Amino acid sequence: MLKKKHFVLPVFTCLLIASADPLFADQGSLNHPENSNATATNTAGSSIGPDVIVHAVSPGINSYGSEVDPVSGERIHAFSVGMTACNIGDDNAIWFDHTNQHPVIAQNLYRLKSGRFEQIGMSWLLHTFFAVDGSACGTCTAPEPHDGNYLYAGCSNPEGAGIAGTQNNLGPRSTVNASTGFFPYPFNRNHQMNKIVRRLQVGDTDIDATLNTGALFFAEGHFVTTDEPAFGNHFNNASYRRVAFARPGPENNNCNNTLFSPSDWCGIFSGSTQREKAAIRAWKENDPSVVETDVFVPGEGLFILAAKATDLENGFWHYEYAVQNLNSHRSAGSFRVPLPVGAVVENIGFHAPFYHSGEPYDGTDWTAIVLSDSIVWGTTPYDTNPNANALRWGTLYNFRFDANVAPEPRSIQLGLFRPGVPGHITAETIGPSRGFVDCNDNLIPDHCEIGFFEGCPDVPGFSPDCNDNLVPDGCEPDCNGNRRADECDLGSGMSSDCNENQVPDECDPDCDANSVPDDCETSDEDQDGVADCDDLCPLTSPPDSCVCPAVDGCCYPTGFCIHIPPGINRDACITQGGTPFCVESPCRDGCLVGDFDLDGDLDLHDYSAMLTCFSGYNGSPGYSKPSPECLLRFDFDADNDVDADDGAQFLGSYAGP
Repeated sequence: MLKKKHFVLPVFTCLLIASADPLFADQGSLNHPENSNATATNTAGSSIGPDVIVHAVSPGINSYGSEVDPVSGERIHAFSVGMTACNIGDDNAIWFDHTNQHPVIAQNLYRLKSGRFEQIGMSWLLHTFFAVDGSACGTCTAPEPHDGNYLYAGCSNPEGAGIAGTQNNLGPRSTVNASTGFFPYPFNRNHQMNKIVRRLQVGDTDIDATLNTGALFFAEGHFVTTDEPAFGNHFNNASYRRVAFARPGPENNNCNNTLFSPSDWCGIFSGSTQREKAAIRAWKENDPSVVETDVFVPGEGLFILAAKATDLENGFWHYEYAVQNLNSHRSAGSFRVPLPVGAVVENIGFHAPFYHSGEPYDGTDWTAIVLSDSIVWGTTPYDTNPNANALRWGTLYNFRFDANVAPEPRSIQLGLFRPGVPGHITAETIGPSRGFVDCNDNLIPDHCEIGFFEGCPDVPGFSPDCNDNLVPDGCEPDCNGNRRADECDLGSGMSSDCNENQVPDECDPDCDANSVPDDCETSDEDQDGVADCDDLCPLTSPPDSCVCPAVDGCCYPTGFCIHIPPGINRDACITQGGTPFCVESPCRDGCLVGDFDLDGDLDLHDYSAMLTCFSGYNGSPGYSKPSPECLLRFDFDADNDVDADDGAQFLGSYAGP
């Protein structure tokens, strides 16, 4: 049965065709089970009351092109994702149009990259309006004629990508209580539209394949219903599916549309829908080291916490937390991770997706504060600003830091934003271990070694702490062995750092022992284009004896070379920090070929050495394989012998006694 209402479908439609590539696998029709390896789901009647799930994140992904954000200057892309719902309960689900008694659907996008799971996009909410009662999830028995006011038990209802992207049928998230399903109606359908307003928006840098090597992307559909909460069936309303992104063009039939810009992207489904699973579950399913915890607000909603600790192998561990608010209306306003006394915390970070299209929320990042016993992130309190950037339903926020403490099971604290009881909830996950930090294993807490604190044994001043970071200097890098942290040597001016590598110059390689690190060495005394530290013959004379007779280009320390016809100004190349690239050169490894005594000319001393090295023609009777040193100095034609041809070239450059 077709929808009774009619909408103009957008022209930027990305539907898939069959292909051998798994990224382009057939998505199936509206009433066709997704595929055989889809996640198993409950059958109709397995729940008491109505129970709406996202049976399939399909049919279709639409792309609508992009707009440039006038404030940030970033290109923002817009998409919509089709959803097929199933009612697996034993009662009918309400689907009343023109009232607030129908489901709304959120579309979200996530990325797993370099051990971080982040939400990178969200849409406004699709207001459903007519249940067709299909059979995508099994046998559907619905009365006829059907008025579309109910999704009957065991029946399915597709919301195609075209409908999911119809802008005047998308309402704000901010007016919906996902815990109860309540929202005011009607919402403002008429608004100044461009091609991205209200749709699933994501920044260009978040999906650009050249900037996201190895990243995995996940599209999520999430139903909020009005009649499920009374039965407790509103915690399985989200499902996710892998998606990839490709540029439009003839080579990509999914995006082969002349109205697309080369700067646009199209979405491509991959694999099967993971039914009744919020997208954050994908992190652990792709990385078993992730610790996942369900955190229920009593009688209200669900947060899902995922955490990962990674050994940085430098004495520090990286802690990465992701928290998805599935449907808590009270939301979260703070996130606290306990720390042991004396812990050093670095590289503190926070990430949240951006609201758009007129949602009233302040998108200011949460502030992090390191206390003596914990690190706490928080937003502006509800009493100060009810529209502060709380972790609201259908969104995922990230918290991260490095600490010099290994992980163990710990309890974190999630502070609730809207007033109520309780004011916070706790969850078991992983975090920095209890006890004290003892970097040198001397059984004295680090903070006690560097001074007297309450509860410390009487050992004040046992170890200096020149940078006041509560880490004894003896546990920090000290390359010159002066019992001060390198950071302090550099900060106080006791040591210089000409190459800005955070290592005192006296600890860097210095081939000629002139107190200037090799990285900063620019001297080229013989003007042969080879820095003295790399020049086997840095004092070859006369100064220009190694000058290329013909120069083909100029190569720079970055490895970049420019090709210029012979005749390039050699001095200009050197002045710009480059090294001339020779078509041919009288020198090898910075030394004149034939100059055995390295005095800058070919004289009798060198002639005597060449006679000693003479080997005859390679392979001929009497040939004697010359030593590597002889080949280096006298094999002018590089044919692995020192023969008459080499002798002739030597005599051509012979300068006398």
